[in-house]
Amino acid sequence: MMRLATLALATTASLITAAHAQQVGTASAVNPAATINTRTITIGSSISHMERIRTTESGSVQVLFVDKTSMTVGPNSDLTIDEYVFDPKSGEGKLAATLGRGALRFVGGLISHAGNAEIKTSSATIGIRGGVVLLNGPNVYMGYGSSTVTSRGGTVSLGAGEFTRTPGGGAPPLPPGPPPPNYVASQLQFFQSAGGQSGGVAAGHASPRNVAAAERRATGSNGGVAGQATTTPAPTITRIGNVAQTLDQTIQTSAQSRAVEASGTEGRPTTVLVGLAGGVVRDQYVSGSNNGQSYNSSIIGGAVVMLDAIANRIQANFGATYGTGNSDQIVQYGSLNPSDPTPSSYTDYNTFSAQLKKDGLPSGFSGEITNLSPASTRQLGASLGQPNLTVCQCEYTRWGFWSVKTPDPNLGIFGTWVAGQPALATDMPTTGTASYVGHVIANVGTTNGDPRQAVGNFTNTVDFGARTGNVAVNGLDSTNYHGTVALQNGTVAFVGSAAGDVGDRNMSIVGGFVRGATSPVGEMGGTVMITGTNYVGGGSFAAAIRR
Repeated sequence: MMRLATLALATTASLITAAHAQQVGTASAVNPAATINTRTITIGSSISHMERIRTTESGSVQVLFVDKTSMTVGPNSDLTIDEYVFDPKSGEGKLAATLGRGALRFVGGLISHAGNAEIKTSSATIGIRGGVVLLNGPNVYMGYGSSTVTSRGGTVSLGAGEFTRTPGGGAPPLPPGPPPPNYVASQLQFFQSAGGQSGGVAAGHASPRNVAAAERRATGSNGGVAGQATTTPAPTITRIGNVAQTLDQTIQTSAQSRAVEASGTEGRPTTVLVGLAGGVVRDQYVSGSNNGQSYNSSIIGGAVVMLDAIANRIQANFGATYGTGNSDQIVQYGSLNPSDPTPSSYTDYNTFSAQLKKDGLPSGFSGEITNLSPASTRQLGASLGQPNLTVCQCEYTRWGFWSVKTPDPNLGIFGTWVAGQPALATDMPTTGTASYVGHVIANVGTTNGDPRQAVGNFTNTVDFGARTGNVAVNGLDSTNYHGTVALQNGTVAFVGSAAGDVGDRNMSIVGGFVRGATSPVGEMGGTVMITGTNYVGGGSFAAAIRR
């Protein structure tokens, strides 16, 4: 069990006893064509012991269990909950499920942190201790924590960031190793909502009058930035990393109009920014042969930053306590609630910060979110030997640092974030090209050493007709990366990878388009995850159309 795992273990559930029809969880996010046995799943549907969840090619569902475990069932999948018992008084229980076909993302709660979670597939049995597991057919990826993968031919053990494949037919699992290039990014994309899906969340309730008022404040006219306002689902990019469902209504209300919500004083808008958070977790084994040894792993998750110019407060919620994020384990900074004492400060659009909200966290934890202005980013670049850093000339997109610190100063989360005004899938051009220029800020280091900050120049030359982008990241920790990303149909997202020119370093890229001053897709932001022999890194990028 890892020390940072306690971040997610502070909330206890009501007492649950073992029974054939007991309710063990609820469906928290549902897309069409998902059923439990013979009934269609809706948000809030109860999930009972010994139930079977099936999805079609256009369906997906996320299940939250009472011990805070979550399972995201991908499209064209079949999952049966075989056994679930949990006693919140002792924190003990057992979870067993069978994935008959398809894909599953498992994010552990209390039960798995005691090593009592098990997923069976057609070719193997996966025993999980803590963390995050991605399963898709014969492929098993351990994003965080540890697991054993057992087939008829033998057993292998996976640690954080390791991958194996189970060939079946009595053959043993392949030896543990790094995942194939772009595997993690492609799996994250696989689990996000497709275009036109809303995760089962109803449309926002902002009145036409309030939408029109927001348009007038932002554009000086009733027509908005690009014509009439339209009611749309929450932007698909927010589904990467599964931003908490409880925030969906806030995000949707801000996305009902293409206008920037700018109700504060000039240069200090009241607005909601949506994006991604990344970085490096530095954790420590507390049992087994590696007891006491520290290690690093990359993380990625959703980010929502809310700025209130009237109350001079901010609130930020990051769903990135583990390698792939989780909707029921959110780290919060500051609060828009005026009665909440968590400190936050909002001076202007380039200067805001907030402290970690400690409710429910173990004693001694702390942390903060800060934004980094363009001028401060240039200073950071100069201090790291990059005086010519191509800092993003972004109008709306913002970026900065976030952290979670444990009582041990050597352990914690060292992260960066980026967030902007959401674009819509209908904003995406279908022809033409554009070059985006900006920067990357990351934390990098060896798998066991202290993470250090690094910056690099970022470019993405996008061919909207071919739906591809050529990405270059230069000078990031003395490494240059070149690769491609693929624009995802029906969304504003893109995923891909880039190979480095030092050793076997490889960068996975997950990002999306956001609004700019002159174009509804004038800016972009996202995260990078870097792997290599004895090397790990994670960070964020921001870029704007070259002017």
